[in-house]
Amino acid sequence: MQLNKVNTPQDPAAMNLEDKISLMCVVGTPSTAAEPEFRERMSGNRFGGIGLFPHNVKDEQQTLKLMAEVQSITGDSGLPQPYYVSIDEEGGTLSKFKTFYPYIPGNRAAGLSPDAETAYLQGKIIGSQLHALGIPMNWAPVLDVNTNIDNPVVGVRSFGEDPEVVAAFGKAYIRGMHEAGVAVTAKHFPGHGQVSGDSHVVLPECELTIEELMNGPLLPFIAAIEAGADSIMMGHLVFPAIPESQGLPASLSPFFAGELLRMRLGFEGVICTDDIEMGAIKKNFNPEDVGVLAVLAGNDMILMCHTPEFQERVIAGIRQAVLDGVIAESRIDESINRILRLYAKFQQYQAAAQPIPRGSWKEAALQYARRTVKISRDPQQLLPLSAERSYLLILPRQEQLTIADNSGGQTIGLASLLEAQGLPVQVEYCSMKPEAAEIAGLCAKAAGHIVIQGTLNAHLFQGQLELAAQLAATGPLLNLVLRNPYDDAYLPQNAGSILLCSTSDYSLQALAEVLSG
Repeated sequence: MQLNKVNTPQDPAAMNLEDKISLMCVVGTPSTAAEPEFRERMSGNRFGGIGLFPHNVKDEQQTLKLMAEVQSITGDSGLPQPYYVSIDEEGGTLSKFKTFYPYIPGNRAAGLSPDAETAYLQGKIIGSQLHALGIPMNWAPVLDVNTNIDNPVVGVRSFGEDPEVVAAFGKAYIRGMHEAGVAVTAKHFPGHGQVSGDSHVVLPECELTIEELMNGPLLPFIAAIEAGADSIMMGHLVFPAIPESQGLPASLSPFFAGELLRMRLGFEGVICTDDIEMGAIKKNFNPEDVGVLAVLAGNDMILMCHTPEFQERVIAGIRQAVLDGVIAESRIDESINRILRLYAKFQQYQAAAQPIPRGSWKEAALQYARRTVKISRDPQQLLPLSAERSYLLILPRQEQLTIADNSGGQTIGLASLLEAQGLPVQVEYCSMKPEAAEIAGLCAKAAGHIVIQGTLNAHLFQGQLELAAQLAATGPLLNLVLRNPYDDAYLPQNAGSILLCSTSDYSLQALAEVLSG
């Protein structure tokens, strides 16, 4: 994509207060096009960036057109180019491009591999897709250590449960993304993987002390800083056992953003909030106050990507706080300097980009997926499958489990892939929460077959475990763990188990290859 280059003042002293505050704000656009709504808003506020979400992405041509509109509008407004446009493109359960680009496994699938270079390939594939669309920033990688297996919002978005593994994979991912020409935002500092609440809805609490954070969840962020992370996103969660945080969410806490991340850990890049329109913040703080708290905490950019009226109130609150002397304008200037340096990095990354050639994306995606299939056990020696035997494939119907999940409703198309390998199977679909009647019906259909059962978070949905137990009691069973890996420990240990932690097309293709031998 050809980008419009504009000379922009690089000295905050040359900017008025309103423009500086707007530059600290990342907003959104309500549709698949930026005209005319976005142009009208940019005429009043020269926002520092926009975020893209599923409602903004339809297909490749539409996305390219949207990007061209955004760059044109922001260029006319005198903003640096390429303009800050970012997206949560994580692969796996949070993928915006899966209908038109290779749909690849996410972080937890990558974490099944013993080699961190798998995450490098993941980052380079996703980065190459973003680079092709002209999107200079990704709100990734997720560096949360998922130590709470009941965590409702992280789960398969994490590389795993071991801080050192997450750190190594995060560093490799960042290297791949940078090579492809895209900047990264590590999230959600200081770690969201140990809580039981979803900050899209509530304000979760974490009982860890600062010492426990330093010895675990913070290790991946320390590694990300060493790897050159361009931005770090603050999480919306509170730490009652850390009195220095004064009961504030990490995203609004001077201790977490200013003292810990900036001073102790030495991070010099852009600190941004997670979206402050999420329930964790919006339900607990007034918009006039939350922007002020975010700036005083040490955030450089404030994400608020959905409601113009809310955004205007946040901006007005920050402006008034500066006029009242609550926020020093020099504090605003510090953030502006960091933001302008980030814009300069966008140019540097794009100029040096070495993305995977488009014609090689599919092969790279399959190569990556092959690294993520893990055979946990095969006590009944069912592998490889044989065309001489009779198989019943039972697959769950996918549901959207969290707001940060767009895999719901997608059919798991494994049967056709097995048939293409010469392994005809009978397929049955079941609910994610099967009850007694459905379980009995499926067990009746299993008579005379070797059963292959896919599970989606069976450790949380007991009906899937009951189905597995009854199937294992009556005949040969091979389980396919298709989402959180924790199912493996709860499934029948006398049955086979393969971990995939993904239902992406390429994961299923790699699995079909393993099953067919």
